[in-house]
Amino acid sequence: MAPCVSNHDLFLEKVVLTHANPPLLRITVDLPSGTGSIDSQAVDAVARDISEVLDDADPIAGRYTLEVTSPGAERKLTTARHFERVVGQPVEITTVDKQKLRGRLIAADETRIVLAPLKLRRKEQAEGSDVNTVVELDNIAKARSRVEFGSQGE
Repeated sequence: MAPCVSNHDLFLEKVVLTHANPPLLRITVDLPSGTGSIDSQAVDAVARDISEVLDDADPIAGRYTLEVTSPGAERKLTTARHFERVVGQPVEITTVDKQKLRGRLIAADETRIVLAPLKLRRKEQAEGSDVNTVVELDNIAKARSRVEFGSQGE
């Protein structure tokens, strides 16, 4: 499956086979790097190619459902590549010591991320809320990107 995905300049994120009746083969693809989103036509093209390969190889006995998808707008962030993909977006993080952080991801590399405070309404502004926070990836227990509605700073 990986060659089908990489032929479309995409990254094979995850393959899951459920024990549903009929089984569900869910393949998650993403851009290999950088920010941005996947074009739905690219996902459709990958799905057609994977379906063709699976039809020829017939690796799953009987009927099954094939689903090819992208990680979505609000996704779990578990690798450095995930964080690099969502630079510029709001994120929520829980650290290993249970500290909860929210902010705009402004930088990410193989070892750490940098969060800028989200712009809050004037009455919600807190003292020191303009300081960026650096978090080591090893210190992150859970993280998720978030969708932002409305204009920034409203």
